[in-house]
Amino acid sequence: WWPIVTPVTTITFCAALQYYNWVNYRQPFGATLTILALGFGKWVAVYTSWWWLSNYPPNFVMPATLIPSALGLDITLLLTRNWTRTAVVGAWMYAALFYPSNWTIFSYSHTAIVVDRTLLS
Repeated sequence: WWPIVTPVTTITFCAALQYYNWVNYRQPFGATLTILALGFGKWVAVYTSWWWLSNYPPNFVMPATLIPSALGLDITLLLTRNWTRTAVVGAWMYAALFYPSNWTIFSYSHTAIVVDRTLLS
């Protein structure tokens, strides 16, 4: 369920900060700031909770990559300067870019390896 739940839950924070930045400062980079802050907080949580306390490898609990999605949302607002078009096109692009942008993170787990003369995928 992570390709569906993650974009839906994170776009609410992006929309709130994007609205604040656009109305008060006319700066269309609220979604990118939000995702960078959420990503930094997630990495702090991963390292303090998983690596320091339990010595669990961080590559098993990596956070999702949302930066291309947030950039798509901000670029949509920058180009259209319209809330309705940004909500329709930008939100769709935010969700559509989420899954392909994470393929590089999980590509190592899709390669076949041989362990004890058994092929694992």
